Amino acid sequence: MPRRKKKATAEGEVEANLIPIMNIMLLLIPALLLAMEVASFAAVNVSPPKYAATADQKKEDEKKEEPLNLKVFIMEDGYRISAQGQQVGAEAGKSADSTRPTIPLAKPGAPLDDFERYDYAALEAQAKKFKQQFPNETVVTISAENTIPMQVLVSTMDALRGSECKLLKIAQGEEPPPECYFWQPIVEAGAG
Repeated sequence: MPRRKKKATAEGEVEANLIPIMNIMLLLIPALLLAMEVASFAAVNVSPPKYAATADQKKEDEKKEEPLNLKVFIMEDGYRISAQGQQVGAEAGKSADSTRPTIPLAKPGAPLDDFERYDYAALEAQAKKFKQQFPNETVVTISAENTIPMQVLVSTMDALRGSECKLLKIAQGEEPPPECYFWQPIVEAGAG
C-alpha cells in the first residue's frame, strides 16, 4: 500500500504572544501589593486561666485581701509613696499634702545629678514592711519628675526589688525568695 505524502504546510514555527499575559501581570502585582497593605492582621492573645475556682472561693479571695497598688513617685526632694490609694504617712480622714515627700532626701544639699542624694535604704525598709503585709504582691508602679536622672530610677527599682534579691531562681520557675520584695516594676511617665 502506498503511503500518502503529507502536504507541506506553510505554518512553520509559531511564536507565543506574551504581551497580554505581561499586561495582566503588570496590573496584578500592584493590586496584590495594595491589598496586602490594606488588609489588617490582628493577633488576639489568649491564655487559659491559672486555676479554676468555684464562686464561693472567689468571694472568699476577694474578701481576704485588697490589692496593694503600691506607687512610688520620685521627686526632686525625695520619694512620695502611696498604697491602696492613700499616701503613706497621711492620717486617715485628713487630706495629705501631696507635694510633701514620704521619704525625704538623704543628702538635701547635694546637686540634682548626684544619685546618692536619695535615701535608698529607707525606701527598701518601707518596701520590706509592705511585703510583710502583702506577701503575694510583686508589682510596683514607679514614676518620676522630668528632671530626675535615669540612674536614680534604676537605683530606685533596685531598692524596691531588694538589695539581696537574686532573680535567677524566679526565672527558672521557682518561688521568689523572701528577700525579693517588688521585683516587677511598671514605669509610668510623670509624677502624679
